[in-house]
Amino acid sequence: MIKFSSIYVLNNDMKKKYYFFWGFLIISILLFIISCSSENIDNDLNVNGSSVYAGGYFIDGENQYASYWVNGNKVILGEGEITDIIVKDGIVYATGFDENWDAVYWVDSEKTILQGNDTYSYSIFIHSQDVYVSGSFANGSCYWKNGSKFNLTTNADSEAFGIVVNENGDVITGGYYMNNHHALVPARWNGTKRVNLSKPQHGDAEIYEVKLKGNTPVFFGMAMKPNNMVGYVPTASYWHSGERTDCNNGGTWRDNIYGGEGRGGFASGNDIYVAGNIQHIGTVDSDGNPNPDEPGITPHYWKNGQIFDLPGGPVFDNYWVGGGRDIIAEDSQIIVGGWASSSSQAQVAATWVNGQLVYLEDKDIYSVINSISID
Repeated sequence: MIKFSSIYVLNNDMKKKYYFFWGFLIISILLFIISCSSENIDNDLNVNGSSVYAGGYFIDGENQYASYWVNGNKVILGEGEITDIIVKDGIVYATGFDENWDAVYWVDSEKTILQGNDTYSYSIFIHSQDVYVSGSFANGSCYWKNGSKFNLTTNADSEAFGIVVNENGDVITGGYYMNNHHALVPARWNGTKRVNLSKPQHGDAEIYEVKLKGNTPVFFGMAMKPNNMVGYVPTASYWHSGERTDCNNGGTWRDNIYGGEGRGGFASGNDIYVAGNIQHIGTVDSDGNPNPDEPGITPHYWKNGQIFDLPGGPVFDNYWVGGGRDIIAEDSQIIVGGWASSSSQAQVAATWVNGQLVYLEDKDIYSVINSISID
């Protein structure tokens, strides 16, 4: 059983906009990497005496396995995928889906199946020994508390990707819903009450994660701005105290940069961090052949809106690939989790510690990190 998490799949309407220009500007984005390079594989990550837990999945044959990597070990929870992981007081909490494609959460290795039909779970949060999970079901967005479901926006295309609980016990989720004009509207829910967040005029936006900055939520995601040349330009974005910040893409279509995608985020002191990637526009020579050594998808993170490059994997067929999915900044350490190419796979589970790429999985195994946590 192989199922790629829906957090990597855009809504159909947004997908049409997101890939508007790819058909005539980009030759291809690679799937397999065969170029050679130095590949550092070290899944024994320890940062300032703390262990880094990295949750995601790997594929072995025809099966996909929910797993996390810590202290040199890969822990397999069964078939499926981990979409989010938190470690608190030595207990590992994770959410995702199992071999039956049911939304679940695990406490260490004990699995709980979440209520509802056609369920997806994306984010997990622990508050006063209670387990909160955000996601969706057949009729819209929802969240679960200790496995019991609470509906958010129903009878609509809607997802709740992130969830936190503040010091007052208020449940705050973030995601999107599609309005009557088929625009994707970024939204937060205070309990079950929805509040719209800002998006570009005539554009779209989605929230993918929520973190607390003190007792105030910060929402992380992506905004899509209309553009006459490429249709829509995406940017990694975050929302804090009612304001949206669109992060620097590092260039425009004139620089062969399509745009940015923000996924995970972190708030520390006065700083806000976002992990994601930049997608580039491939160019060709006068004969229509791809120009050499061009980037395809490159991993990055942003600090207060400013972009920082991360090394990707080896170059194959004129493209570089890699992507950030989550980030933590503590004790002068910046840790990003995601994936990078290797000499034989397009995506291999990886982290970056202060900019240094570290592979967590064998270079021949297709694998991805969706979330990281420190304990």
